[in-house]
Amino acid sequence: MEDGYQPVHSSTLSRGDLAQGSAVILESSTGHGQGKLIPSNGRARRCAGVAAVLIGAVCLGAAGTVHFRQVPRNETETMFSKVQKDSTITMAESAAKIHHFYMYRVQNDEDYSPENQDMANIGGALWYLHNEIIWHHWSREGTYASTPKTRIERFLVFTKATPELFAKGMNFGVVNAYDLGKCTGPFACENLKQYGPVVGCESWTKPDSGKQGNSFPHQQWVGKNFYPSAVWYSLPGKCSSLNFWNQTGSCEKEEPSGKCPPGVVPSGDWTCTYTYQKVGELSINDIEALPSFSDFVSNGGREYDKLIDKGTNMTFWDGINDSHACQARIDTVNKLFEAKYPKQPVLEDPTCDFDVDKFYPYFPEGYFTTTTTTTTNKHSQRRHHHPKKHRLKNPLKHSKHQRHNQHHHASHHHQQ
Repeated sequence: MEDGYQPVHSSTLSRGDLAQGSAVILESSTGHGQGKLIPSNGRARRCAGVAAVLIGAVCLGAAGTVHFRQVPRNETETMFSKVQKDSTITMAESAAKIHHFYMYRVQNDEDYSPENQDMANIGGALWYLHNEIIWHHWSREGTYASTPKTRIERFLVFTKATPELFAKGMNFGVVNAYDLGKCTGPFACENLKQYGPVVGCESWTKPDSGKQGNSFPHQQWVGKNFYPSAVWYSLPGKCSSLNFWNQTGSCEKEEPSGKCPPGVVPSGDWTCTYTYQKVGELSINDIEALPSFSDFVSNGGREYDKLIDKGTNMTFWDGINDSHACQARIDTVNKLFEAKYPKQPVLEDPTCDFDVDKFYPYFPEGYFTTTTTTTTNKHSQRRHHHPKKHRLKNPLKHSKHQRHNQHHHASHHHQQ
């Protein structure tokens, strides 16, 4: 899967050969019409007289210019499971664009789903490591991470906003925090019922308007995070009001996951806002060019000391507030991924267009609707506005959380 991954391009479809045994994701330039993820017989051509495409034996109609993304056979089998020839999906009522990029997760040696978890771009992952993990002298642990971190995982992700979110002019929602699979903020996680389980994003560069923009709910890092364009993400999963071990029965009907079913590209429906597939990883030792972390520590080494802003017998993490040094670390990790996975494409991070003032109509409160009652007497008439739900506590305070594996014996890191 990782070594066989091929670049995914988007261009206007015309006569020509496609790789035998591959699959094609089709969508219209307007984001409307029909979309298919289907096997290819090696040929693609336009259907006679209509703005449509023939892939194999299936003719697609589409609104506007038809575009394609070719996905190799081994990826479709792994990423989307087995795709049936007639597996047609409706390309969302949402007119939002499908975003295609990498997410990263700082992780221990255990493997589990990133759903109901927080993720990052490379800058966001390094900021988390730098600010929370590597300054602990004897082990790569943190305040909320009792299991040592060992690697940075890479995930290939497709996302699409729901119509409710896109109507507000955004492709990404707020970053939700999770503890053992349960959403813990911000507020009481009402956004999941208002906009659906949309992918969240957060950065720390204030817009020129001076408003808060996308620096929420961890606004305490504005002016303190010097990793250029660092972003955190969240991937809302099923039954987010419950811990993992209680996520059974009918809860998924009331609280759906945003993860799409196998074989389906994100449509913007509340049950299909993202797909993901792990496509690689780097060990922290490799990033730091360490043969052995235990030998390094035993010989007096230290990755990073907050008090002096540098390491001992290591310079990689020196200068947490130096934006040039932070960019150099981002560049190093990018180059290591490129060297390890040379067939994987270079994908740009999407713009984090979350805007807290657009997203929460009564910000800094976290509710979305009000009820109105009228009290009348012979002297006056007053209108009282009450939140439909109780007013909520302050935004989340946790910067990262833990979860259990499927046997609930070990705890895991929540990215933030």
